[in-house]
Amino acid sequence: MEIENLKTDERTKDMWITEDIGERAVIGAPIYIQDSQSFGTICGMDLYPRKFTRKEHHLFKMMADLLGSVIDADIEQRRVESAAVPLVPLGQGVTILPLTGLFSEQRARLVVDKVLRYCAEEDVDYMIIDSSGLITEESEMTDKLLYLIECLILVGAETVLTGVRPDQAQLLHKQNLSADRVAIAPSMPEALRRIGLKLTTSAEELEPSAQEKVEAEQKKEEQEQQ
Repeated sequence: MEIENLKTDERTKDMWITEDIGERAVIGAPIYIQDSQSFGTICGMDLYPRKFTRKEHHLFKMMADLLGSVIDADIEQRRVESAAVPLVPLGQGVTILPLTGLFSEQRARLVVDKVLRYCAEEDVDYMIIDSSGLITEESEMTDKLLYLIECLILVGAETVLTGVRPDQAQLLHKQNLSADRVAIAPSMPEALRRIGLKLTTSAEELEPSAQEKVEAEQKKEEQEQQ
């Protein structure tokens, strides 16, 4: 895009901003991301009306292409981060964190940072960690997992660990993981039961626990008596 003079160009002469800017020249190149999606425009302005050179057009196109590549890389990085930390909210302050693949140092930092921020923003009461998809290659994996659990405890989110395989159990035992530090459940339904929820056979929401039902009945009776 090129406008030699904002005051005389049909596209801009009647715009209110032209009255403030005056007679100036503008050049711009579109920024595309994800191959063809329009993201915006990079523009330049000269203080005086003039025609831009071919070299200047080429320069702006190069800058637009570069910015598009940078934005693409950022979008892809965010996708990778999202896939690396697949938080699944269930409502009622409960969230599931299924961990899969290798739990490397870089990924562990990413998981801890995103999970803790999520807990603070969403007021999470319970975090269910499913470790069945982790690839166990070294004891450092359990160190990172235990660090994540300790951090969750510090921010007030009770943790339930489920899906622990035999090989993982041996490593966790060597790291002195005890039941008083974190609740351990053999399966996801059992993990939900531990925190007072249960799976239903339909698309209904998670039902309240028996204790919650008793408390609700007691509250109802007290209101009727009043």
